[in-house]
Amino acid sequence: MTAAITRDMINGIMMKVSSLPLYSLIIAGVLTLLSVTAVSGEQTGSKTQYNNILYQSTLEPGDGSDVLIREAYFPPGWKAPRHYHNANLFIYVIAGEFEVELEGSEKKVYTAGDALQMKAHTPMDAKNPSGTEPLKLAVFQVGAPAAPFVVPVE
Repeated sequence: MTAAITRDMINGIMMKVSSLPLYSLIIAGVLTLLSVTAVSGEQTGSKTQYNNILYQSTLEPGDGSDVLIREAYFPPGWKAPRHYHNANLFIYVIAGEFEVELEGSEKKVYTAGDALQMKAHTPMDAKNPSGTEPLKLAVFQVGAPAAPFVVPVE
């Protein structure tokens, strides 16, 4: 199965992340890069989890907020320990299934083409429920750049 991003997928995420209109060209470019790496990752048979920062910029000088665009890959069966993030996340599922249970909400499974938002400091559980297919995400992180990205919940 090829995880290449189509024009419809790019248009879909542009609509879903419309709160960041100044970054639309950046987002489209990053999604194009993600489609190339999705195909190349499958060709090499890579099974290693990763979370790469592809782009970082300050939203407004002096306000302490940055936007980071990440590409994340999780192998079949991956499960994160209970945690929260120090920034608001806007997530686009490129390939696979992403099962998320945010505190105060019911468990939900997102599939390729879906987008979601995670608010900062909300405890959550997340996993790739598939035993055979990897999970690939584009993560748009908006918040304080110096804070740890993932904070375990005890």
